[in-house]
Amino acid sequence: MNLDMIFATIVGVLAALAVIGALAFAVVWEWCAIARTLAAHRRPAPEASFWRDRAAVTIPERRP
Repeated sequence: MNLDMIFATIVGVLAALAVIGALAFAVVWEWCAIARTLAAHRRPAPEASFWRDRAAVTIPERRP
């Protein structure tokens, strides 16, 4: 193996690692952006009493 072939192999491996690192960075960045967007638009759970007050069918009270 001559020196040119070793240099080309090293440059190719480093380029491949740089591409894989950039793709991993982009995937993690997008994952965090989606999580941030979902968290910002998440609505709080409605109160239980809100639905109890507006129920179409109510549970009758027990009579003694």
